[in-house]
Amino acid sequence: MIYRSLMFTPGTKKERLLKSVSSEADALLWDLEDAVHMDDKEGARETIRQALDELGDGPAKPIFLRVNQYGTPWYADDVKLARHENVTGIMLPKAESAAQVAETWEGMGASGELIVLVETALGIIRLEDIFSGPNVTGVAFGAIDYAVDADLTLTEAGLEALYARSRIVTYAKAAGIPGIYDTVFPDVHNGESLRTRAASARALGFNGQMAIHPKQLPIMHEVYSPSRDEIDWAVKVLDYAENEAKGAGVFMFDGKMVDRPIIEKAKQIYSAGERYQLIIGG
Repeated sequence: MIYRSLMFTPGTKKERLLKSVSSEADALLWDLEDAVHMDDKEGARETIRQALDELGDGPAKPIFLRVNQYGTPWYADDVKLARHENVTGIMLPKAESAAQVAETWEGMGASGELIVLVETALGIIRLEDIFSGPNVTGVAFGAIDYAVDADLTLTEAGLEALYARSRIVTYAKAAGIPGIYDTVFPDVHNGESLRTRAASARALGFNGQMAIHPKQLPIMHEVYSPSRDEIDWAVKVLDYAENEAKGAGVFMFDGKMVDRPIIEKAKQIYSAGERYQLIIGG
């Protein structure tokens, strides 16, 4: 699956966890890692378990657990909790090897979705290894931890992390991983800058982003969805290719050359429009 937004909720308060299910987020990230103090790890796991039990027949949207880092005292029990019938999958933080991915996959019962969170220099250079197994369904970039690890200074423009972002997208596309998610944007009240950063990430090939507050969701959904103009263009190109220019390898449309790559781009836009229910009835 591909999600435009994955929203974090700390695993310490059951009421907030249950409330998040009614949010506009495409998917939820119930957090056992950074949002939980080390003294509260086991309590948070039990709180999440109770919340999952209260969902009854199933949640209204996908729920992922961001477990604690591989090798920590809490990791194994966090991963086992993902076997709960109401959990969609796991986000594995600070992923750095195929071995970590394989052990996580087995620990979660060898089923569900597995998103790796790459947020260290070692993780960035080991992407080929991390993606080498068949079970990774998504990858997310953790820019804040990466900046600490690589001693970078995060800026408004974001150029300091351009290499990491481009490498993530390139390796993920080569490995056939569908979901590619950008880092959280910590300034909750700065919607204009969030829009600029999301548009930049989308241009690089990211198709969604992690959120920390519901007010960020409308901007993310707008940026990571095709616009009405893009959908209209895609529909016209595909219709023209199928009918007026059927069998032609290249043709002119609205004064511009259209060949196979342009048609494939139109198909991508159309598919995204269908995925986000922006095209009704085909």
